[in-house]
Amino acid sequence: MTFASAVFKRASGLLFDEDFARWSLHELAEWLDEGVKTLVSVKPSASSRQVELSLVRGTRQTLPADLRIVQLLDIMRNAGGSNGSAGRAIRPTTRSELDSNEPRWHDAGYVPFRREVRQYVHDPALPDEFYVFPGNDGTGKVLAAVSILPESIASRLSGEPDVLASWNIEIGLHEQYDGALMDYILYRANLKEDTAGAPARATLHFQAFAGFLGYQAQAQSTSGKAGGG
Repeated sequence: MTFASAVFKRASGLLFDEDFARWSLHELAEWLDEGVKTLVSVKPSASSRQVELSLVRGTRQTLPADLRIVQLLDIMRNAGGSNGSAGRAIRPTTRSELDSNEPRWHDAGYVPFRREVRQYVHDPALPDEFYVFPGNDGTGKVLAAVSILPESIASRLSGEPDVLASWNIEIGLHEQYDGALMDYILYRANLKEDTAGAPARATLHFQAFAGFLGYQAQAQSTSGKAGGG
């Protein structure tokens, strides 16, 4: 992964501000954080990891608030088996399919709640929750893939904010996103500048950033369709 300091050094060269006099390091860090947040919101898999989620009793489950989870990407299998063994695989389904096949699937009196999950339902419009079938008895755990928003660069600073080396902090995204994040920083920097030509440069960098996000979103959508066949 890339350090924020490397991005700032390159940005200062492109802005002809190697001493960070016009645009401070802290200001660049704020723009970098904005770029990361925007990128992850459009392409959640840009910052993903596997986590073990403990389930509560019932069908409705919520994602833990303390993990900075942006979105649930997938639930692969049951977890917490004996001796660390992998649990049964979990398949995605739709609420309409469950409602049609088992209209009372939320009611433990009709479909007994169990530790082991067999299917799950997730609606992207409700990113913080999902449903499991059968309803859980409160002892189950699942292994899930989730999108995580990296902690902000500015919040992880421990040294002097005006010293470049103090920003030797990992951005939290793969190097393939460095170019897009650079375009976002240059867009914000030129947007602030009041010299002739700066607005045009800001527009060009924003278009490059938006174009990258559009391409990545399209690629991710195409990949998802291919995998679902």
